[in-house]
Amino acid sequence: MPRTTSTTHRIAAGLMAVIAALALAGCAGGSRSGSDNQGAEGPASAAPGPAGQADRVSVNDSSPDDLTAALRANDVPEPAKWAQILVEYRPYPQGQAGADGIRDVLTRFEADPETAATITNAVVP
Repeated sequence: MPRTTSTTHRIAAGLMAVIAALALAGCAGGSRSGSDNQGAEGPASAAPGPAGQADRVSVNDSSPDDLTAALRANDVPEPAKWAQILVEYRPYPQGQAGADGIRDVLTRFEADPETAATITNAVVP
């Protein structure tokens, strides 16, 4: 009888090892290149709100993928679309003139007021 218990323990230990290996493999998952990963955090400078320009992402200096990630981190709907539009019309002048230029582009492409506000709180020229 001890032999059955020993065999049962080995099978249970083997199953646990397989489950643990599958769980770890699932955590590794597939990856996409660039910073536009769905589960990836946006850049540290993607903080929303009026925290100041140091907390925002530069439209002029960011790659399209980084800009998309920053917009996604700030819950902008269709972040890739808006990133592409903003990138297409850069460079923007620095300061208020650039911020006005970004707002003009958002208006031209009919961003609703909430989306426009969220984007302008997340980016600088």
